[in-house]
Amino acid sequence: MSRYVVAVFAAFVIIVWLDGLLVHLPKLAGTPARGERVGVIHVHTNASCGSGSLPQVIASAKDADLSFVAITDHNLALSDAEVAAADPPEFAVIDGEEVSTASGHFLALGVSGNRWHRGAGYDTRSLMHSSREAGAVNFIAHPYGLRDRWTDWGASEYDGIEIFNDDAIWRKNTVFDIAVAALLYPVNSRLALLRLARTPNENFAKWDQLLEQRPVAGICGSDAHANLIVNRMTIAKFPSYLSVFSLARQHVLLPERPGVDPDRAGADAILAAIKSGSSFCAVDALYPSDGFTQTIASATQTSGPGNTIVWAQDEMLHVTVPAGADHPMIRVLKDGREIATQEGHSLELPVLGPGHYRTEAYLQQPGLTGWHRWTLWIFSNPVYVTPPPKGGSSLP
Repeated sequence: MSRYVVAVFAAFVIIVWLDGLLVHLPKLAGTPARGERVGVIHVHTNASCGSGSLPQVIASAKDADLSFVAITDHNLALSDAEVAAADPPEFAVIDGEEVSTASGHFLALGVSGNRWHRGAGYDTRSLMHSSREAGAVNFIAHPYGLRDRWTDWGASEYDGIEIFNDDAIWRKNTVFDIAVAALLYPVNSRLALLRLARTPNENFAKWDQLLEQRPVAGICGSDAHANLIVNRMTIAKFPSYLSVFSLARQHVLLPERPGVDPDRAGADAILAAIKSGSSFCAVDALYPSDGFTQTIASATQTSGPGNTIVWAQDEMLHVTVPAGADHPMIRVLKDGREIATQEGHSLELPVLGPGHYRTEAYLQQPGLTGWHRWTLWIFSNPVYVTPPPKGGSSLP
C-alpha cells in the first residue's frame, strides 16, 4: 500500500513539473496605448516586512516591464530624499504607507515621511482624515482578506478599494491548489502564481454597492513582500518580487495635455489618474492586456474608465481586448448587474440609461493543471453615465 501511495505521489509530481515545463506564458511586454502606464501598487521593502531595498524593488519592476511602483511599507513612509535617490527619471515611484487601524488596513498613497507622521493611535477615521490632510489618496486594503478585514464601512475619507490583492487571493485557495502551485514554482514561477488567481466576488459585490453612493476607484494590489517568514525569521525571499510583479498590474490611462508627454509623466500625474479611476487592472500573466479599451461614446462625446458622460439615446458602449488573446469572454455590468456576456475580442451594445458601467474579461487557464478554468483577466473602473440636465433632452 505504501509503495502504491509513493508511486501515485511521484506520478502527480512528475505531471505537475511537466505541466510547468511545457506551458509557456506570453511575454509581458505588450503594446501599451499612448499614455498607458503599467505598474504595481502595494509593495513592501526591507524598511518594514519586505526583503528588498527600494533600488532592488525598482530593478525587479523594470525586469517585469513596469514603469511605476507604489511603495507602501507598514506604518512607515520613505522620506522624499530616499525616494529621490532611488528614483530614476524614466521610472515613477509613488511613496505611501500601509496604515494599520482599529478597523483594518488602508493605503495612504502620495505621502512621505517628511509630510505625514502616522502617530501612535489606531483610530480609523482620525488616521484617514489626517492622511488626507497631508495630501494622501486613501485606498482600503484587502477588505475581505482572511487575516485582515475592513470593518468600518461608515468611514468616508477614502478614494477607492483594493479589488484584487494577490496575497489575499492566494490565501483563499484549497490545500490542493496551494500544493500544485508550490510544486510548479521552481520550474515556472509565473504559472505557479497564476494557478492561485481567483475572482474576488465578495470585493466586486461591495464595490458595486459603494458605487451606488458615489464614485469609488478600484485597484489591484500586489502586496509584494518577497519574504517568507516563519517564527519571525526569514527563510526565503519567496515569492520573488519579479514573479509577483508579473501577475496582476494596474494600467493607468493618462490623458494628453499640451506640452506634457504622458508616457514620461511622473508619480503625481499617475496617482491623480489612479484616484479618478482612469485605469484598469489586469492579470497580465495570462496575456498582456495593453491596449484594452472600454468607452462610452455618442455623436458628440467619448468617455473612458473613471470619466463621466451625460446620457443620450445614441450612446454605445465599446469594449475591445487585445487580438492575440485566446478565446476571451467579455462581461459588462450596469449598476452591478450583468447586462451582456460574449466570447470574442470586442463587444458593442447600446447604453441603457444613466448608471455606472464596468467591464470584466476572462481567459481560460493554460495547461493541464489549469483545468481550462475561466480566470479573471481584466476589470475596468466604471464609466459614469449621468442623467441629462433638467429641461434638457436626451435625444440626439
